[in-house]
Amino acid sequence: MNKKNAAGTVSFIFIAIMLSKVLGQVREMVIAAIYGTSAQASAYFMASQLPVSFFDMILGSAISSAFIPVYNMFMETDGKERANLFATRFLNVIILATAVISALGIAFAGPIMSVFGPSLDMSTKLLAAQLLQIMFPMLIFTGMAFVFVGLLQSQGEFKIPAIMSIVSNAVCILYLFTLNKYFGIYGLAASLVIGWVLQFIILAVPARKKGYRHSFKAGLADSGLKNVAALALPVLFASWVQPINATVNMSIASGFANGSGPSILNYANRLYIIAASVFAVSLTNYTFPKMSRLSIAKEDREWSDVVAGSIKLVLLIVIPIALVFLLQGEEIIRIIYQRGEFDETAVKMTSAAMFWYSMGMVWYSAQEIFNKAFYSVHDTKTPLISSVGSIITNVALSFILSKYMGISGLALAASVSAALWCIFSVVMLKSRFFKESFKDFQLIKIIIMASAFVLTVFFVRQFMCASVGVETLLNRIITFAVPAMAGVAVYIFLAFLLKIKELDFIKKRFLKGGKADD
Repeated sequence: MNKKNAAGTVSFIFIAIMLSKVLGQVREMVIAAIYGTSAQASAYFMASQLPVSFFDMILGSAISSAFIPVYNMFMETDGKERANLFATRFLNVIILATAVISALGIAFAGPIMSVFGPSLDMSTKLLAAQLLQIMFPMLIFTGMAFVFVGLLQSQGEFKIPAIMSIVSNAVCILYLFTLNKYFGIYGLAASLVIGWVLQFIILAVPARKKGYRHSFKAGLADSGLKNVAALALPVLFASWVQPINATVNMSIASGFANGSGPSILNYANRLYIIAASVFAVSLTNYTFPKMSRLSIAKEDREWSDVVAGSIKLVLLIVIPIALVFLLQGEEIIRIIYQRGEFDETAVKMTSAAMFWYSMGMVWYSAQEIFNKAFYSVHDTKTPLISSVGSIITNVALSFILSKYMGISGLALAASVSAALWCIFSVVMLKSRFFKESFKDFQLIKIIIMASAFVLTVFFVRQFMCASVGVETLLNRIITFAVPAMAGVAVYIFLAFLLKIKELDFIKKRFLKGGKADD
């Protein structure tokens, strides 16, 4: 890939993912305005969480992390035709598996909700089960879409996979503004399924243009599936961290705030995930196929530089974002959610949860890079060990802290488990793969920049609060935005003044295109 295309691709991926996240947040804002923290909202969020969790636990990360390396292996050794034959057989397995899971989910929706929403009242539990039956078939299209994402990215097509979520979010938003008054929460559940169908179609068309032809007659047997299975089994266990933690937290939350806990936790978690992952995901979507190719080619130093540089870059960008959430979290919740059915009580509870989620933002972001680094070198054992530890930590802390802190305790438990998971990965990667590449990380300088950021936001906010008059939405936005922008300006100024080397990495590796990008 030439220098100009490398810069354009990374920029496009970042903008597309950012737009998708923004639309996803707009969807949550509209849901909050219409349904607030009502029983319907809690039933919807409980139901929508489960199909995603089932997919992530059984297939999701295995597809994205095990399929790409094996597909690239066939591309390098046997050519595109053999790689596509493997992809066809792999997709047949995914279709069969997701169809079976969906059928079982629909048949046993009631018992499933009894297990995962034990504290919900009977009517809310029944509604959640009905919504779950509507949403489970989206697993089939989710599985197919994930396979096509891996196929397209392996062939150098990053832009179309980056925009697919924009369409599904737009479908939900359009529904909420036009048809929700006729079909209510049931139609909202159906719009999620329709969104995933459209995502699959958007990916299938360019895959066909690149020469992929699917055939059910190709069968299920393929030697490459053994390689995927060998990689996928440990990956599956490692991928359980987020869905198990989220499901456990959502289940415990159902016993708080008169059944409103799941919706409150969801609103806080959505913002946290957007802030923590948007840049890390856009970066790993671009670098993971590159890491896999460098690993196969045994270009160890180039691989190390890409991994270490990606981690440094993510930390440099996510740290000020996390600080904004910690310092101005309540204002963020007020601006984004406080309207319609989302009242002052919901603001207080949601902002409290988000504060503790924000403690884990940096750790969560860095872990996106660490996971892909391990998988690119076919090391699934290390993520497995750290994942098991993270799950045990989160479950134990969730039960303990929720007794004393309520919903906020669940958020803190998630942050602590993310930190432990990340620290373990740092130790393993630093000792095994990139001692030299990570040696020049300028932590002290970043701490100085972060401290200056905090002081700037604090003093500018004090001045703004004293200067701004009547509390309106516009004034809230101004009171939030001016201190945040002042802090970011100081942070960037100090980055140049202190000659942070990570800025050179941005220019050499991603803006101008370095050796690893060529």
